[in-house]
Amino acid sequence: MEENQIEQQSEQVETEVQDATVTQDITLSDDIKELQKRIAEQKEALRKDKISFAFEREGLKDFTEFIHIEDDSKLDETVEKLKGLIDGIKAQVKQEAGYIPSEHRQEDAYSNFEKKKDVQGMLSTKLTNLFK
Repeated sequence: MEENQIEQQSEQVETEVQDATVTQDITLSDDIKELQKRIAEQKEALRKDKISFAFEREGLKDFTEFIHIEDDSKLDETVEKLKGLIDGIKAQVKQEAGYIPSEHRQEDAYSNFEKKKDVQGMLSTKLTNLFK
């Protein structure tokens, strides 16, 4: 009987050890999954910071929330395109806001004869202005 008891205790200890090992494996697996999740979150935060920094470096910080970049390899290309677009808009606004004279020149007799290609009138105007 003692052998049976010893055998039963031995089996019980083996079962407990196996259960502990399985529990330990499950705990390690959960820890690994948690670490992987935290690493993924940190990678995403780093990617967002990298994008934000690239936009801020080029003076485009206000556009960070409107532009979504999935692939980091396209970050520089997107920033350059956006910067070119902004520069084009600035140039256009500057040109449109500048002074553009229209019909500001005074018409004189010589210009009128010149438009009509009247050489005699042009010469007479010049000679008249010469002796004033």
